[in-house]
Amino acid sequence: MLDVLGFAAALERAELVITGEGSLDEQTLHGKAPAGVAAAARAAEKEVVAVCGRLTLPPEALGRAGIRRAYPLTGVEPDVATCIADAGPILERVAEQIARDFLV
Repeated sequence: MLDVLGFAAALERAELVITGEGSLDEQTLHGKAPAGVAAAARAAEKEVVAVCGRLTLPPEALGRAGIRRAYPLTGVEPDVATCIADAGPILERVAEQIARDFLV
C-alpha cells in the first residue's frame, strides 16, 4: 500500500512522519499500517510519531517499533465517547502539541 500511495517520495521530503490508528496496541506491532510506516521511516532515518484514539503500548514497545512518541486522543479527553463525537477539535489540539514538540 505504501508503494501505491507514493510514500517513498513523500518520505524523502519529510521532516517528521506522523502515522495513526484507532488503537495503538499489541496488534499494531504485527503488521498494521503504523508499524509499516515506522519501519520505512526508520530506514530513511526519519522520526515517527503516532496519533491514536487509544494507547495501550508502553514507551519501550513504541520505541522498538520505531515510533518515538504516541499522542492518544484520550490523553486530551479521557472520555472515549467524547473523543469519537468531537474527534476533529481534539485532533487539532493534538496536532498543536506535535508541532510544539517537534517542529518549533
